Amino acid sequence: MTRFSRNYELEISFDGDAQAVVIKPPLRVSFQADKSIRGQLNKIRIQAYNMLESRRLRIVKDPEERKRININLRVGYKDALETVYKGTVHQCSNERQGPDIITTIEGLDGGFDFLNSYTSRTVEGSERAVDACLSDMSNTATGKITERPVLTRPKVLVGNSARLIEDIVGPDETWYIDDEQFYILKDNEVVSRFVPKISPETGLISTPTRKMQEVTFSTLMNPSLKIGHRVDLESTTAPYLNGVYKIDTISYQGDNFGDEWSQTCTGRLAAGVKVI
Repeated sequence: MTRFSRNYELEISFDGDAQAVVIKPPLRVSFQADKSIRGQLNKIRIQAYNMLESRRLRIVKDPEERKRININLRVGYKDALETVYKGTVHQCSNERQGPDIITTIEGLDGGFDFLNSYTSRTVEGSERAVDACLSDMSNTATGKITERPVLTRPKVLVGNSARLIEDIVGPDETWYIDDEQFYILKDNEVVSRFVPKISPETGLISTPTRKMQEVTFSTLMNPSLKIGHRVDLESTTAPYLNGVYKIDTISYQGDNFGDEWSQTCTGRLAAGVKVI
């Protein structure tokens, strides 16, 4: 059993190949993942220690290679695992550090479609424009999309599909890709009715702080907290910051053999938000 019952499963699969690479304890894995709803690709850096040679050589990839390698990292405690990152390998390499051979994987959520998709068509209406672009991003599913304004004139779409959607998004909206699903939200919208509570009893490990109307707090690893969702924060040392927040960013730090197994979240008060 890993430290304090922490557990993980890293699945690496290849387009056109049914045989996936699955990495589990007792192999050591450490990771740093950053997620945000602020119009950027979510990123992860994973280091896997002492994989079988056939496996670590199979997933080597240079950034300019167009081959698609999928990664799905699930973490949690004992048998309760949830996905915290799903995307594609941007680059992967191996190196020796002392007695260990470390495989370093850098991934982008939605990165393959973001870099390689292309749209060339004419549509009417903003909603149909988003749908048209997403239809050309074959590896990216449609998440929650806020109501689109109706346009009376045809819209010509030529170029990178993701960049075209980025140009459509309004000033009071944000786009993001999470677990290979595309979302567009207004500032006062969230994607789920579920509101988990975070307190010292449920994993809060730092005193929340506030800067520029954003509250930041750290917890033990808790995959139920997700960007674009809400959280009910309850602190005993900073009760004036207690309330329900919309999570804007999450940074995960994990090592099933080391000390790290936590995440840091930032968010804004979610008064008056609606679920789409």
